[in-house]
Amino acid sequence: MELVTPGIGLIFWQTVILSGIPLFLISWIMILVTNRLDATHKIVWLIGTLFLPVIGPLIFFIKYPSFKKPAAPLT
Repeated sequence: MELVTPGIGLIFWQTVILSGIPLFLISWIMILVTNRLDATHKIVWLIGTLFLPVIGPLIFFIKYPSFKKPAAPLT
């Protein structure tokens, strides 16, 4: 029986797909949970990440690197 090794192209695309799944899920959770985006921006980001499952979340993470809550004012 002959051992067949996968080509470099197959390994590349499997890596892209497997890294895209967590990016997609994390971006959707961040989009849905945040209060800093209004409803129309949320819908646009959800559709964008849905149709561009690897590039969309990367653009989202570059545009919004962190969603830290603003510090509470001292009283």
